[in-house]
Amino acid sequence: MEKKNTALAIILAVFFGLCLCACLGAGMAVRFGPDIYQYSLESSSLKVGDPAPDFELVSLDGETIRLSQFKGQPVLLSLSATWCPDCRLEAPLLQELHEEHPELVVLTVDSGEGADIVQGFADEFGITYPILLDRDRKVMELYQVFAIPTNLFLDAEGVIRAKVIEKATPELFEEKLPLIGVSP
Repeated sequence: MEKKNTALAIILAVFFGLCLCACLGAGMAVRFGPDIYQYSLESSSLKVGDPAPDFELVSLDGETIRLSQFKGQPVLLSLSATWCPDCRLEAPLLQELHEEHPELVVLTVDSGEGADIVQGFADEFGITYPILLDRDRKVMELYQVFAIPTNLFLDAEGVIRAKVIEKATPELFEEKLPLIGVSP
């Protein structure tokens, strides 16, 4: 009988301990969750003030493009993929920025997909800005991208002046563009 009582006491102690941990964890997630999540996203990629690493990729049109060839111009670099819902919502916004701001270079780096899939995406959204194919995800790795879309706003010297991770809105673009010398 004593063994049963001891076993029951251990089971109850473990159960209540797990419940306490779950409640504390949930309470911390409610209190700190978005901040901790945002911190992990922000700390996982390049930071504002860092120079954007140069890279070379082939565009959907077959042209070899280096980021450094746009030195002297502001660049909006979007790291994304066609399957990403937020990337799909953002594509028309990027096209609009490309059309309305000829002084702004809009580049998308597509992560890990083939040209046929990306071409279908470009056709669907009427994209005329360059889409670069990062088939082996080397640029995503170089830029330490944790979540897509990740949008980096680069000034004319190639320095990251703003970063928007995940869903971008017209308001966010309008807020960040002046940081790289583009009037909304």
